[in-house]
Amino acid sequence: MKKAMEEYEKFVRREIKDYNRSEEFLHYHEEMVRCFQHERLIHLIITLFFVALTLVFLGMTGFLIGSGKATWEAWPLYLATLLLTILSVAYVKYYHYLENHLQKLYKATGVISGFEKRF
Repeated sequence: MKKAMEEYEKFVRREIKDYNRSEEFLHYHEEMVRCFQHERLIHLIITLFFVALTLVFLGMTGFLIGSGKATWEAWPLYLATLLLTILSVAYVKYYHYLENHLQKLYKATGVISGFEKRF
């Protein structure tokens, strides 16, 4: 999706540079923005799920360590916590990317429709 969004952003910049402000292009652009919004929503749900799961596992690990019962027999919990933390960071980073690029496409919508001067 990252590559598709970057390619579409290049396409929009090229069309705006060529002064394409047609209704057909505006409708196509709005449809593409809706698709990217859907993708962003799905990744927001996934990100929130993984962050919540990570917090639960971090809490369990902290409780285990805080109670003094931490042993090497709990290594699957430690490994799961580590993996979930890494995945959560990756999902937050990707969601941040989607959000920022979608904001650029919102601005491009204003340029195409004539409400803004620059993209």
